Amino acid sequence: MILNEGGNIFQGTSDFDQKLIPDMMKQVNSVMSKTGVKALPIGSGATPTPGKMSGDLDMIADAGQLIDHFGVKDVKTAKVELEKMFQQAGFETKKTGQIVHVKTNVGDGAQQVDIMVVDNGETAQKFHVHDIPKGSPYKGVHKQMMIAALAKENGMKWSPYKGLVDRESNELVSNNLDEIAKQLLGPNAKAADLGSVETIVKAKPEAQAIVDAFEADDNPKSAWKAKKVNTQESLGDKHLSRIKDLVGKLA
Repeated sequence: MILNEGGNIFQGTSDFDQKLIPDMMKQVNSVMSKTGVKALPIGSGATPTPGKMSGDLDMIADAGQLIDHFGVKDVKTAKVELEKMFQQAGFETKKTGQIVHVKTNVGDGAQQVDIMVVDNGETAQKFHVHDIPKGSPYKGVHKQMMIAALAKENGMKWSPYKGLVDRESNELVSNNLDEIAKQLLGPNAKAADLGSVETIVKAKPEAQAIVDAFEADDNPKSAWKAKKVNTQESLGDKHLSRIKDLVGKLA
């Protein structure tokens, strides 16, 4: 499963400057603190850049810890209880799949926070922290696809929530990023080398073949191409795209 970052669950929310993320997290964790479980940021929200815009903030919370806190039998029920807790605290919420969506209000606007309730949340969070170079056309999802392809080449599978697993038995091989880097990139690799498409290729130049194969894929539904950033788009074009997107939603 690859995380797809998005937004637009609530009416009245809009893209926000990442400088607001610390205050958004503070609002969320002021409620989460009642459970003893902390919601941890992932994706670009884990390394916010003032001036950069986001559609939502993705966070992870540990399922097992929430199940224990609420005294319930499964993740589904824990998510129901978590949503109730945010509602009782005065937040607007929605629940879809494994995510509890929370509407925060920081500054003059409203923002969307997506809290994924997953097993081994603290470990999983580390797999969703990226180090994308400035100006890169690639996002965290591209890094995840690269790791998955490298794992397949080595007879394993990549779970962005569990770690490296055996392709046949599904048993965990490793959830330690330094060890995973060595398995996939070479004996001298370290966790930081898995931070982006660019660092992966730098650590293992042969991995460029994986990038080239994804780029050559003509499938119109290719996640690789659909998620790429248009680095040639001007600021005016970006504003125009946002206006067109908004008009489309209101039509």
